[in-house]
Amino acid sequence: MARRRGRPLAPIKTPDRRLFQLADALCQARFRAGLSRSEVAARAKRSVTTIHRAESGRARVPWLATRDIAEACRMDLVAVQKMWRQAGRTRLTEAPHVTLLHTRDDLAAALRRAWELDGEPSLRHMEKRAKAQAQEYGPLSRMSASRIRQRVQIPVSLEQLYAYLIACEVAEAEFPEWAQAWARAKERAVAASRRAAPPGMLTGRYIGYRRASAMMLEAGLVVMEAYPGYWEPWTARCQSCGALSRFTLAKVQAGIGCRNCRRIGAARAG
Repeated sequence: MARRRGRPLAPIKTPDRRLFQLADALCQARFRAGLSRSEVAARAKRSVTTIHRAESGRARVPWLATRDIAEACRMDLVAVQKMWRQAGRTRLTEAPHVTLLHTRDDLAAALRRAWELDGEPSLRHMEKRAKAQAQEYGPLSRMSASRIRQRVQIPVSLEQLYAYLIACEVAEAEFPEWAQAWARAKERAVAASRRAAPPGMLTGRYIGYRRASAMMLEAGLVVMEAYPGYWEPWTARCQSCGALSRFTLAKVQAGIGCRNCRRIGAARAG
């Protein structure tokens, strides 16, 4: 093996075949269009470095950047997107098909995968996309988008589910299947909460938004979103300290309120 200054050179990593095919297709399309990298960068409104990365085959650039480059080179976007998805298939989150989703965990994984398939758009882009159709599907805050894509929570309502799918550019024709999957996951979660509830405790089955929000308000918490369910985290703001946090109605009913207020009280007592 060749050496430099007494140390062996690192072996050259062979690029992934699917990633190389995507990079080669972008490069060949640029040649056919008779464009330089600088010209493609100007048309796509991207940096020359991004064009170089896309054509190098060493890393997969985000879908939005790949799409802009493909449009600048007049490529078939359907074919390019298919190659782009295949190139990143090794790092996608494993999840069942949407028609086979039944549990909260499976739905959370599938929503994460939808975000990955879209090229992992930023929270800013997700919020912007959802806002463009907010009148029809409702808004999507960056906090909610972040928690859903990180699998911390699932959408608390159908409107939020649709807004998230819009933010991930999922085809609207697929919305009914996602809605059915969301309903199945929520139904199973509610059934599990009823089995786990202590005797005599409200389970959330007969608690609507008005009653649930009133119970939170009695504990000094102002809810900031639709009622997700008795055992699901619920975003609320503490009236005493103003802290924004996540609570479950089950814990609030058990007397567990704002932790921040308790810390402040302990500090003052000390």
